[in-house]
Amino acid sequence: MKNLIGQIVLLFFFVNTFAQQQVPVKINTQSKYNSSSRVFYAWNEEKQVYDPKDSEFENSVIVIRELNSKGNGYISISLNDDSIVRVFHGSIISVSVDENDISTWVIRSKDARGKVVLDPRKNIITYSYESNDTRYLKVFVFNIVYDQIEVDEN
Repeated sequence: MKNLIGQIVLLFFFVNTFAQQQVPVKINTQSKYNSSSRVFYAWNEEKQVYDPKDSEFENSVIVIRELNSKGNGYISISLNDDSIVRVFHGSIISVSVDENDISTWVIRSKDARGKVVLDPRKNIITYSYESNDTRYLKVFVFNIVYDQIEVDEN
């Protein structure tokens, strides 16, 4: 009888231990942001500052898709530039959110690496790319128009 009670207690212990483990939650979110204007900056090595090179009042679309985990997914940025569509894209390799709710995604494409930063309080998205050893050399700053659509397919 004591052996049976011991086995039941042991079985209860194992079932309880496995039941308390959390199953990882799958992430499948897509956020789409629209921008009506942007500014392009390039690093000036002589002055050691970012110089504004171009200001556009044309539409841009930024799509952020996170799949299965915070370090997986892709980002696509399409912008109109004098009636020509340009696309920047890459796979998400890391994500972070700071105490001010500023989200940062590091992305990598076939031959480049970049960083996308969303500041919801200022309504801007910054895309930095083409880096050297110390900094990114080219930066787009998009002003976000908040008719943002978020789809959550959990």
